[in-house]
Amino acid sequence: MEIWFMFVIPSGGMHTLNCERIPALQKAGIRCRLIYFQQGIGSTQGIMPCPVHYLDMTKPEQFSELLRQHPPSAIVVSSWYTVVQTLREIGYAGPIIFEIQGLGPPQKARSEISNMYGYIQPHATAILHPGSPLITGLLSVMMPHKVKYVMPNPINADVFHYRSNPANQNLPMPLLWIGRVEPNKNWAEYLLIAHELVKRGENPELWMFEDPSLSTPQDRLSMSNAIHSLGLLNRVKLLPHVPRMQMADYFSAAADSGGLLLMTSLSEGAPYAALESMLCRCPIVTSDNDGIRTMVEDSVHGIYYNLGDIAGAANAAQHLRHNQKLRKDIVSRAEQRVRSEFHPAIYAAGFHAILRQLGVR
Repeated sequence: MEIWFMFVIPSGGMHTLNCERIPALQKAGIRCRLIYFQQGIGSTQGIMPCPVHYLDMTKPEQFSELLRQHPPSAIVVSSWYTVVQTLREIGYAGPIIFEIQGLGPPQKARSEISNMYGYIQPHATAILHPGSPLITGLLSVMMPHKVKYVMPNPINADVFHYRSNPANQNLPMPLLWIGRVEPNKNWAEYLLIAHELVKRGENPELWMFEDPSLSTPQDRLSMSNAIHSLGLLNRVKLLPHVPRMQMADYFSAAADSGGLLLMTSLSEGAPYAALESMLCRCPIVTSDNDGIRTMVEDSVHGIYYNLGDIAGAANAAQHLRHNQKLRKDIVSRAEQRVRSEFHPAIYAAGFHAILRQLGVR
């Protein structure tokens, strides 16, 4: 059997997901093919272990030709719901699994599901998502009769893991932030929390990992102005396009030097940054952003703070920096959870089961 996975651009969490699940599925005997609609950061970062195509969304004949050359047993379409109807219009009659990884804050998510209803309800065979409470709840109400599957996203702990380096212990306190420079990722709150830590006498370095191509000039100017006004210019390190496997070194450096991952998003679907941080023993302070609940239990695998509570987030960061028993206990439980619950073999077995239920042999 061959399964197609379709998404707009190889970047961010979706690129990470494909880097993780494609090897797992192929190892389990499921041939895969990736279809994107534009080039992205993932286009130049390593070779995927399956064929990769870039199609023009405005030219359905390209879809038709690829279907003729490489007929799939099923197609997984992520996020871009209009493509589901396009596939039916050009004659594809096999199973289409529509995948939702994240839709933003509650109001936006509700609007998105309302917009996609006319495409997904009549044309998609099933919906797949990683189980965030928001998406689960909205789908149960807004698409109650559509078949739904929930599977946590996988990560290979044998490949992405903690890397010891004694020199890391001499670093200042790294405060990691990962995301697009846009409102939902809430970079402004990250800067305010860092500023609060500086006022309290901490010495954080602000490591901001991002993809500049996915932000607007206006958002970048706003961030630059905020960095200057808060007096953080000498502390901020903008780190664009860092290859994914190098991120393990950064997470490990934070783990060794009293640093942490600070997640300030208004809403998340299934943030890979959390899983990667947990495997590298880097503790997490996070907003209660919905999707994080599928990975991190408050005060067990990380510490939550309430959005807007700058002092509370700073308190959590200081507890994790200075209370060594708390830090050790949390990172140990976090690492073990990822290793036991997010293993690629679990994902492959679950995906196989979905295909069988949909009649794919």
